[in-house]
Amino acid sequence: MVTIPGPKARPVGLLLAALALSAAAAELSISGSNRAEFWSYFDSTFSTQLEEKLDLSLRYGDLRGTFGLFAYEPSKPWTDARKPLRLLDYSIAYSPRQFEVLFGRFYQDFGKGLALRAYRDEEFRHYKSLYGLRGTARLPHRTELVLLGAQLREVFFQENTYRIINIADTADQALGANLSSRPFRWGGLGARYVRINRTTDPQARAFTELIGGDLTAAAGPVELYGEVCRRLGTAPGLGGRETGFGWFASGTVSFPGYSIVGQAMDYDRLAFPAGLYHWNDPPTPIRSGVSVNRGEDERGFGVVATATPFAPLYLGAEYGRLYTRDDTSAGVIEWEGKTRYPLDDWTFELAFNRMYQHNIELGTRERVIAKPVLYVKYLTGRHTFAFEADYGFVDERSVIDEQWKYRELATALSYGYGASWLFTVGLQHVDELLEKRYNGEQVWPFFETVWNVTQRNMLRVRIGAERGGYTCSGGICRFEAPFRGAKVQLISRF
Repeated sequence: MVTIPGPKARPVGLLLAALALSAAAAELSISGSNRAEFWSYFDSTFSTQLEEKLDLSLRYGDLRGTFGLFAYEPSKPWTDARKPLRLLDYSIAYSPRQFEVLFGRFYQDFGKGLALRAYRDEEFRHYKSLYGLRGTARLPHRTELVLLGAQLREVFFQENTYRIINIADTADQALGANLSSRPFRWGGLGARYVRINRTTDPQARAFTELIGGDLTAAAGPVELYGEVCRRLGTAPGLGGRETGFGWFASGTVSFPGYSIVGQAMDYDRLAFPAGLYHWNDPPTPIRSGVSVNRGEDERGFGVVATATPFAPLYLGAEYGRLYTRDDTSAGVIEWEGKTRYPLDDWTFELAFNRMYQHNIELGTRERVIAKPVLYVKYLTGRHTFAFEADYGFVDERSVIDEQWKYRELATALSYGYGASWLFTVGLQHVDELLEKRYNGEQVWPFFETVWNVTQRNMLRVRIGAERGGYTCSGGICRFEAPFRGAKVQLISRF
């Protein structure tokens, strides 16, 4: 026990009393979500897999914490490609109004991701997070400064299994600083610096630096954004300096009933490290999410226009182009036109899209997909009926000049009752036996039920088959394996 002399007892006592009053006034709040999912395969082994994702957020006065549980449990026998993955994450932060100091697992983007991007995509099953220390200062004039030191972990779902795709490099570390400010109503600016130290670097001075900045300006119906980033590094295995550079620009013009959004970008050896995973993930202009090589060597642009010339008619059009910088090695071009017309209890939507891919998928030189899409919905009282169908005309050529021309059909009929129930029957079909793409399968029927048990709990049951295939989101792509079986998913929020 420590005894404090009389003259000093009063201020210390007042401080302890103030802390006690603050603690007494604070309330503990807890919120979070839980996603539990069970798959059963209708194959010769009747294998199964279980996913559990629990996220908790806690706040007590100026203290904030998070807790995350991730568990993937496939049935035995396990293999090197398909085995359990169990992760336990946490963070704790002291977060008064003016600043925050956090330690643990977190997500962070600098600008549009040219220098640093760590995020989670629940629908695409992609979890890219940082672990370390982060400080945030909230300064006057809408200015924020972020300082961090962290390590990267990227969890990705592919071929019906989860894995950490940077497992050999999880000890790599980044030191970063980002300043963003918008002191004026008409615009603002940002600046950032990221230094990445890798265990595989041949010498201590072989670190990589990403240095960039951005500008934002707005006037009336026009808003503009531009960002640049320069990479300074060491050539792998050779030594010597290696440089990269990238820029991204976007603009929006909007009037009542009309809008145009444009994007343009050019990335030259910007992504780091080259290959399977990246610390940064610059944007792609392709709305379907396709990327050529995720910022290593690509340039392109995209334009989206919408119009409501008279209510309730809606019109939309989109065009995007992304190629390697030599304009020949690999690339993708897509365009789409769409119209929607609600009429009393009916909604009609019609779209047509076309995509051309050149050396995007492994083993495929060219692939062209032209697809009309129809969607109809009818609402009467508490009853909702919906029909959706698309019919793809596909022309595909392999790198050894084998050619396939085939048709892909996807159709679904749904019935919903109020906000509680939704029943869907659907069918996917391809008119040719394709061992290369669909393992010789042609028909994939399914039935799905969605039950909103309460406003915070949703149960989804799906039985049948899925054809899988090449799919993308935000510039990240993967092959989804075909599936036959049952899926049960329970999502809870609290």
